[in-house]
Amino acid sequence: MPESGKEQKNTKVLLCMAVLMFLCVAIVLVCILLFSGKESDREETGNGLEYESNAVLDDEDELQKAVDALYEKAAEGQMALEMQTQASSKDGSQFTCYLANAKKNTYDMYMVLYLDDTQEEIYRSGLIPVGGRLEEFTISKTLDSGNHEATLVYNQVEEDRQTVHAQVNVGLTLIVE
Repeated sequence: MPESGKEQKNTKVLLCMAVLMFLCVAIVLVCILLFSGKESDREETGNGLEYESNAVLDDEDELQKAVDALYEKAAEGQMALEMQTQASSKDGSQFTCYLANAKKNTYDMYMVLYLDDTQEEIYRSGLIPVGGRLEEFTISKTLDSGNHEATLVYNQVEEDRQTVHAQVNVGLTLIVE
Protein backbone atom coordinates (compact mmCIF):
# COMPACT_ATOMS: atom_id res chain seq x y z
CA MET A 1 0.00 0.00 0.00
CA PRO A 2 2.80 2.45 0.43
CA GLU A 3 3.22 2.52 -3.35
CA SER A 4 -0.44 3.08 -3.93
CA GLY A 5 -0.34 6.02 -1.49
CA LYS A 6 2.67 7.35 -3.36
CA GLU A 7 0.85 6.84 -6.64
CA GLN A 8 -2.17 8.71 -5.29
CA LYS A 9 0.08 11.56 -4.22
CA ASN A 10 1.73 11.64 -7.65
CA THR A 11 -1.68 11.55 -9.32
CA LYS A 12 -2.85 14.48 -7.22
CA VAL A 13 0.30 16.45 -8.08
CA LEU A 14 -0.11 15.61 -11.78
CA LEU A 15 -3.78 16.56 -11.63
CA CYS A 16 -2.94 19.91 -9.97
CA MET A 17 -0.24 20.56 -12.58
CA ALA A 18 -2.67 19.72 -15.38
CA VAL A 19 -5.29 22.09 -13.93
CA LEU A 20 -2.66 24.85 -13.59
CA MET A 21 -1.49 24.26 -17.19
CA PHE A 22 -5.10 24.36 -18.38
CA LEU A 23 -5.68 27.65 -16.52
CA CYS A 24 -2.48 29.15 -17.99
CA VAL A 25 -3.49 28.13 -21.51
CA ALA A 26 -6.99 29.51 -20.94
CA ILE A 27 -5.61 32.84 -19.67
CA VAL A 28 -3.25 33.10 -22.65
CA LEU A 29 -6.11 32.35 -25.09
CA VAL A 30 -8.38 34.91 -23.43
CA CYS A 31 -5.62 37.55 -23.62
CA ILE A 32 -4.97 36.76 -27.28
CA LEU A 33 -8.65 37.04 -28.10
CA LEU A 34 -9.04 40.31 -26.22
CA PHE A 35 -5.98 42.00 -27.68
CA SER A 36 -6.43 40.68 -31.19
CA GLY A 37 -9.99 42.02 -31.14
CA LYS A 38 -8.66 45.54 -30.46
CA GLU A 39 -6.13 45.24 -33.24
CA SER A 40 -8.80 44.13 -35.70
CA ASP A 41 -10.69 47.35 -34.91
CA ARG A 42 -7.80 49.26 -36.45
CA GLU A 43 -7.40 49.50 -40.18
CA GLU A 44 -4.06 50.09 -41.89
CA THR A 45 -3.86 53.35 -43.85
CA GLY A 46 -0.83 52.37 -45.89
CA ASN A 47 1.73 54.62 -44.19
CA GLY A 48 2.12 52.70 -40.94
CA LEU A 49 -0.66 54.63 -39.20
CA GLU A 50 -3.75 52.85 -38.03
CA TYR A 51 -7.23 54.16 -37.32
CA GLU A 52 -7.78 54.74 -33.64
CA SER A 53 -10.17 52.17 -32.21
CA ASN A 54 -11.42 54.63 -29.59
CA ALA A 55 -12.28 57.35 -32.11
CA VAL A 56 -15.87 58.59 -31.87
CA LEU A 57 -17.73 58.95 -35.14
CA ASP A 58 -20.70 61.27 -35.53
CA ASP A 59 -23.84 60.42 -37.37
CA GLU A 60 -23.07 60.64 -41.11
CA ASP A 61 -26.35 62.45 -41.84
CA GLU A 62 -25.52 65.12 -39.27
CA LEU A 63 -22.02 65.49 -40.70
CA GLN A 64 -23.44 65.89 -44.20
CA LYS A 65 -25.87 68.56 -42.96
CA ALA A 66 -22.96 70.43 -41.35
CA VAL A 67 -20.90 70.24 -44.57
CA ASP A 68 -23.87 71.44 -46.62
CA ALA A 69 -24.34 74.38 -44.24
CA LEU A 70 -20.64 75.29 -44.60
CA TYR A 71 -20.90 75.21 -48.40
CA GLU A 72 -24.00 77.39 -48.26
CA LYS A 73 -22.22 79.89 -46.00
CA ALA A 74 -19.17 79.87 -48.29
CA ALA A 75 -21.38 80.53 -51.31
CA GLU A 76 -22.79 83.59 -49.52
CA GLY A 77 -19.27 84.98 -49.17
CA GLN A 78 -18.41 84.55 -52.83
CA MET A 79 -18.43 87.56 -55.08
CA ALA A 80 -18.87 87.41 -58.85
CA LEU A 81 -16.87 90.10 -60.62
CA GLU A 82 -17.82 91.69 -63.92
CA MET A 83 -15.36 94.33 -65.00
CA GLN A 84 -12.86 95.54 -67.50
CA THR A 85 -9.26 95.66 -66.31
CA GLN A 86 -8.50 98.96 -68.06
CA ALA A 87 -10.20 102.35 -67.79
CA SER A 88 -9.50 105.10 -70.31
CA SER A 89 -9.62 108.89 -70.12
CA LYS A 90 -8.93 111.82 -72.43
CA ASP A 91 -8.67 114.45 -69.66
CA GLY A 92 -7.05 112.44 -66.80
CA SER A 93 -10.06 112.57 -64.47
CA GLN A 94 -13.18 111.30 -66.31
CA PHE A 95 -12.77 107.55 -67.04
CA THR A 96 -14.86 105.06 -68.99
CA CYS A 97 -14.86 101.48 -67.85
CA TYR A 98 -17.41 98.71 -67.25
CA LEU A 99 -17.57 97.88 -63.51
CA ALA A 100 -20.58 95.86 -62.34
CA ASN A 101 -22.20 94.24 -59.33
CA ALA A 102 -23.04 90.94 -61.03
CA LYS A 103 -26.57 89.55 -60.97
CA LYS A 104 -25.14 86.40 -59.31
CA ASN A 105 -24.24 88.40 -56.19
CA THR A 106 -26.60 88.69 -53.23
CA TYR A 107 -25.36 91.96 -51.69
CA ASP A 108 -25.16 95.58 -52.77
CA MET A 109 -21.63 96.91 -53.07
CA TYR A 110 -19.48 100.00 -53.35
CA MET A 111 -16.05 100.38 -54.93
CA VAL A 112 -12.94 102.23 -53.80
CA LEU A 113 -10.03 102.97 -56.14
CA TYR A 114 -6.45 103.52 -54.92
CA LEU A 115 -3.36 104.53 -56.90
CA ASP A 116 -0.75 101.80 -56.39
CA ASP A 117 2.29 104.10 -56.23
CA THR A 118 0.91 106.44 -53.52
CA GLN A 119 -1.90 104.33 -51.96
CA GLU A 120 -4.04 107.46 -52.31
CA GLU A 121 -7.81 106.95 -52.54
CA ILE A 122 -8.91 108.61 -55.77
CA TYR A 123 -12.49 107.35 -56.14
CA ARG A 124 -15.30 106.00 -53.96
CA SER A 125 -18.60 105.00 -55.50
CA GLY A 126 -22.01 105.06 -53.91
CA LEU A 127 -23.91 101.80 -53.38
CA ILE A 128 -24.42 99.77 -56.53
CA PRO A 129 -27.37 97.37 -56.36
CA VAL A 130 -27.12 93.74 -57.47
CA GLY A 131 -27.22 93.79 -61.27
CA GLY A 132 -26.16 97.47 -61.42
CA ARG A 133 -23.06 98.82 -63.15
CA LEU A 134 -20.88 101.84 -63.73
CA GLU A 135 -19.80 102.76 -67.22
CA GLU A 136 -17.90 105.89 -66.26
CA PHE A 137 -16.51 107.50 -63.13
CA THR A 138 -14.62 110.65 -62.16
CA ILE A 139 -11.58 110.48 -59.90
CA SER A 140 -10.65 113.12 -57.32
CA LYS A 141 -7.43 114.25 -59.06
CA THR A 142 -6.20 114.70 -62.59
CA LEU A 143 -3.63 112.16 -63.81
CA ASP A 144 -0.90 112.88 -66.36
CA SER A 145 -0.83 111.12 -69.72
CA GLY A 146 0.29 107.49 -69.61
CA ASN A 147 -0.61 104.31 -67.75
CA HIS A 148 -1.28 104.36 -64.01
CA GLU A 149 -1.68 101.14 -62.00
CA ALA A 150 -4.44 101.15 -59.41
CA THR A 151 -6.25 98.77 -57.08
CA LEU A 152 -10.03 98.59 -57.14
CA VAL A 153 -11.61 97.28 -53.95
CA TYR A 154 -15.08 95.74 -54.29
CA ASN A 155 -16.94 95.90 -50.95
CA GLN A 156 -20.16 93.92 -50.48
CA VAL A 157 -22.30 95.33 -47.67
CA GLU A 158 -24.97 93.78 -45.48
CA GLU A 159 -28.55 95.10 -45.39
CA ASP A 160 -27.58 97.74 -42.81
CA ARG A 161 -25.42 99.33 -45.57
CA GLN A 162 -22.50 99.68 -43.16
CA THR A 163 -21.23 96.19 -42.35
CA VAL A 164 -18.80 94.94 -44.99
CA HIS A 165 -19.75 91.36 -45.85
CA ALA A 166 -16.91 90.56 -48.24
CA GLN A 167 -14.08 92.36 -49.97
CA VAL A 168 -12.07 91.67 -53.14
CA ASN A 169 -9.08 93.63 -54.46
CA VAL A 170 -8.35 93.66 -58.20
CA GLY A 171 -5.90 95.50 -60.40
CA LEU A 172 -7.14 98.25 -62.73
CA THR A 173 -4.96 100.10 -65.24
CA LEU A 174 -5.92 103.75 -65.74
CA ILE A 175 -4.93 104.88 -69.23
CA VAL A 176 -4.76 108.63 -69.90
CA GLU A 177 -4.40 109.47 -73.62
